[in-house]
Amino acid sequence: MFLIPTMQAEAASNPNLFVSVENSQFNNHFSGSMVIEVVIRDPNIHDTGEGKGEPDVTLNGNSLRMVQSTDGNWYAYFANVDKAKIADSTQSATSGKGLDFGVFCSRDTASSVFGISLSETDGFAVPRNTGLTGFTNGDASFNQCTGTPTSSTNLNNVVRSAKSINTSQNIPSGQIGLNSDAWPLIQLYDFSTGGNVIIQYNPGSGTQTVTLQYDEIPNISTTLDRTNYPPNSQVFATIKDIQLNQDPTSRDSWTFNIGTPQAVFYEAFTESGTNAANGSVGLTNIISKLSSLGFEKNGKLSMNLGTVAQLQANGYQTATATDGTTTFTQIVTFVESEPNTGIFENFDFSDLSNVQILSNAPRGQSASIEYNLQSLSIVSGLSDASISSGTPQYVSGQKVPITITDPDQNINPGGRDKLDVFRSSALIPSLTIGTPATLQNAGSVKIYSLSTDVLTGGTSITSSVPDTNSDRLILDTRPSTGIVNQSFEKISLNTGLSAVDLQNLLIKISSGDQGTNWINYDLRSIQNRLGITDYTDTKISLYFGLTDVTPITLINSSNMTGAQGFVQMPNAAVNLIAAKSGTVFLVINFDASNNSVAQGSISSEIDTQPIVFDLFSFGNKNNKDITNGIYRFELQETALNSAIFTGTMEYTMANQLNQFDANVIAALRPISEDIKFFVNQRLIDENGINIAYSDVAKVGTTTGVSSKTDIRTQSGTVTTASNVLRFGHPVTITLKDPDLNLKSDDVDIYLVNNDPNSPNVDTVGKDGNILLEILIKDIRYKRCTVNGVEYGGLASSGFTLVETGPSTGVFEGVFKMPSQICDKSGTTVISPAGGSLDAKYHDSKDISGNSNIFSLLRDKSNSAFSNSPQLNTNKIKIPSSGNSEEIILSGNVANHKKGIPLAITLTHPDGFVQNFVAVLSNSGSYRAAFSINENSQLGVYKIQLSHNGYNIGLSSFTVSQNIPDWVKDNARRWSSASISDSEFIDGLKQMIEDRIIVSTKEGSISERVIPDWVKNNARWWSNNQISDDDFIKSLQYLVKKGIILV
Repeated sequence: MFLIPTMQAEAASNPNLFVSVENSQFNNHFSGSMVIEVVIRDPNIHDTGEGKGEPDVTLNGNSLRMVQSTDGNWYAYFANVDKAKIADSTQSATSGKGLDFGVFCSRDTASSVFGISLSETDGFAVPRNTGLTGFTNGDASFNQCTGTPTSSTNLNNVVRSAKSINTSQNIPSGQIGLNSDAWPLIQLYDFSTGGNVIIQYNPGSGTQTVTLQYDEIPNISTTLDRTNYPPNSQVFATIKDIQLNQDPTSRDSWTFNIGTPQAVFYEAFTESGTNAANGSVGLTNIISKLSSLGFEKNGKLSMNLGTVAQLQANGYQTATATDGTTTFTQIVTFVESEPNTGIFENFDFSDLSNVQILSNAPRGQSASIEYNLQSLSIVSGLSDASISSGTPQYVSGQKVPITITDPDQNINPGGRDKLDVFRSSALIPSLTIGTPATLQNAGSVKIYSLSTDVLTGGTSITSSVPDTNSDRLILDTRPSTGIVNQSFEKISLNTGLSAVDLQNLLIKISSGDQGTNWINYDLRSIQNRLGITDYTDTKISLYFGLTDVTPITLINSSNMTGAQGFVQMPNAAVNLIAAKSGTVFLVINFDASNNSVAQGSISSEIDTQPIVFDLFSFGNKNNKDITNGIYRFELQETALNSAIFTGTMEYTMANQLNQFDANVIAALRPISEDIKFFVNQRLIDENGINIAYSDVAKVGTTTGVSSKTDIRTQSGTVTTASNVLRFGHPVTITLKDPDLNLKSDDVDIYLVNNDPNSPNVDTVGKDGNILLEILIKDIRYKRCTVNGVEYGGLASSGFTLVETGPSTGVFEGVFKMPSQICDKSGTTVISPAGGSLDAKYHDSKDISGNSNIFSLLRDKSNSAFSNSPQLNTNKIKIPSSGNSEEIILSGNVANHKKGIPLAITLTHPDGFVQNFVAVLSNSGSYRAAFSINENSQLGVYKIQLSHNGYNIGLSSFTVSQNIPDWVKDNARRWSSASISDSEFIDGLKQMIEDRIIVSTKEGSISERVIPDWVKNNARWWSNNQISDDDFIKSLQYLVKKGIILV
């Protein structure tokens, strides 16, 4: 008995059939416009000098025509018809560069034109040549080709190194009679439904089969060759992504411009680094076409070089690229290691990378590289750094898995379904924080044949917002709505918002507020269904009334990022909105320059088109911290037919350094499988975040399913392991605060302010804000100049706070203890001998959500606790008359001072304060009880603990009404119209008798009519979407107005 290695085992089962994307690392997946090569290596039909029958090969049961080459093997190439057309449309008809497929012919082209029939395909591509007529280019519909192919330059750039066709005089060309000038031939098929693609070879002695999967590419990864980099070192980066393997016969080359504009080029350079499209108009930036080409999060690369890294030419690229008009100066090229590996590297055969660490790179800082939303830190220095996703928990900068189980959304058992925002049948789990502007109340959608048409005209489109959690506006363009065969260049819609709504939402910098405003849009359904694949001439504007003559541009064509984007709103637009009034209309013009034919087309559509448009704001408005945004989870099914959808979320907690930083907000992911959001305050209890999912239940009604979670802030601690301080010896400062961890994949770094004109120079911080300061002899370690001699402070020591690893929330910085320091006046230098060392951490938000300062000296004996305060429960119901319930508080104080009790401050919901003490045991433990009875106030009780003058902990508990179960059941039945208003009111009288509802008898009305909003509250409460207290308040309203008579 012996073991056959995996590759040999596959070869044993398919000894003659070979397919280019058979790759276990990517699970035999392919996607987009990739060209696939099929090879038959069979000694029985290998002879090139005598006639051999064409091998019987099928693709999903359709004939795949095989052509013999001069090496005796038989070859075929195939691709997805729709994506091939889109790829070809990125180039001019005669380009021969980039993703040029040649020219297209329909499957009913006469066999006399090319010598063979291709009737079982969905069309095919051949090299462009002068003898053909009737062909098409780009995304036009196919025609029958006519004429006779002639020898000419091979204008096909996606099969660049095909084997030569066998043209022996003794046999038909290629053994099957294919005109040699039609080679290489690419056969096209429709894979739009995804799923399996089965290729079979039937040699007569047992069928050989290869099964591929046309779907999103799995196991995409980016890796670096080391965890930190010394000065002048090369940075070797590797991308593993089989979708970048467009040509199965050659090593593919992809070039990314990481500067402005961000750009993606296919085959700017050849695999050996010489110019391909570079230097010609064939150098086409396809970043706006990536989504329509089938790329998901992959396909584009970004870098932040910081003060650490630089780009350089190497054997794969020159220093710049140009299309003859625009020069791209920050390019990085990745070349495939071998044909069909899907492994791309930025370093050439001489081990020279196009990314290098600067010779003067400062210690403990980082650059970053991001591909497929995976970000890696390129850390300078000698310290170790590991990259991981971290332990899932609700802490800033750490990923938390999100899972939805819903068999209703498992619509394709043969593929992994995804809850895409653009998919009309998908239900989208959504998280709303604050009050962003969305299309929840939008309507009156119109399309316009010309970009110049007045808004009062146009053709109406039926629309709706069936799910008010995800707030997607659904456009219904199916023939049943009365619209068919209409082209358009512009869309308008009534947002359902007023100018006042926007003015209340947006942060106006000119009025003294601070922060940023953002536009989040998703038009991928229009791209996928209505044919608008190019957004380079698209403009998004707001009109205040359809006859507004001074509309406001939100996004011009140069800032569009394709069919989906998250773009900062210009401050100028906010200022203009402040002067507007009236109803807000959104206008999307796909031909802003009015220089092309109609961009979109509605034919006999079979599906609807969900779109998204939101306005976010983050910062401080009217002296209040605000964060307004909505985040939609595009969860992915874990496996075929599993009905389990997963993704992740993470958040960034605001601090004094990043709260108004547009770069921090730009890194958010509001629509993604891996959501990232921003918070600038703790969100607990009724303010906790809520991921809502509008499930269609078994009984056919929509039921809200939600998961509510608190976002808590943490108190920081600052410590040092240096017990003995000596001149010239290193001092290590450790700062622990999970709130400072901003990114799950990166090592976060905080720098020292080195601006000599700043009053906070030589502190860790920026923009006038302090994060950490070092004090020696109670004097800030700060620079000064005495008698013309400059004496350095913290910045000159090279001190930086560097996270010990991704998502740890632990930061370390090192400086050498100086032998001289500047005095407080900065006019002389003194010795630090005999003094103390202190480090003060300015915590933006401690455990209570307030700003605080934690000191190395002050908090040294109280920086560690055996455990934090614990309550036996955080929520309790009011007991019945004559009974009471107890809340038990317990914990332990380490390093406590004997004889001094624990001070307990209890703040009631109305603000009344009570003070208690609890005796500490010899070990520092304590236990106390709070009694709750029928007369206790409803609401949140806050507990503050202190010992020996130090704050050692906070906690809280909530007291709420004890509402009988039958009330919630009645509310559910009433909100679904199963019982009448009168029956519902009659059932609540018992609650009045039990004093759950208090009657004030402030009047009555003659008719017992309940407002609709109360019924909405009942439905939400029965589905646990609002609290008991909120529901009781609505019932109290009914009593007060006399709708419930007592």
